Amino acid sequence: MNLIFRNTVTCIFTLLVVCACASEPHVPVPLEERLARQGYTIGPQVKRIQDNQINGWISVGRYNVIIQVGASQSYLVTVRSPCEGLRSATLLNFSTIVGYLTDKDKLVVRGGGRYLENCYIDTIHELTKNTSSSDT
Repeated sequence: MNLIFRNTVTCIFTLLVVCACASEPHVPVPLEERLARQGYTIGPQVKRIQDNQINGWISVGRYNVIIQVGASQSYLVTVRSPCEGLRSATLLNFSTIVGYLTDKDKLVVRGGGRYLENCYIDTIHELTKNTSSSDT
């Protein structure tokens, strides 16, 4: 009985490994396409965002977040290294003392693991909201 059970478990494990290896590899979606799905295109790089007007954010992966400012302006913030917490962040703060979020500051993220992660900013770009022909 023990031998039958062990052989069955071994066969199931082998089958799972073979199925995992046979599946298609994950192909990452380019940033421009992810932004287009959100309705944005990348604009010029900027050095700072006035921090008292930041009113929201949208995660775009481990390296990027869209920061919403005021009523209609958005910026793409890119961090220097992968920031795992950005994908499942429940809290997003930033460190600055100058009244602006700059490309020298860091995002402080609380992800799904409930721990704080420091994500150092690399670049900030303006985003342009795409207008579709169905809006007119």
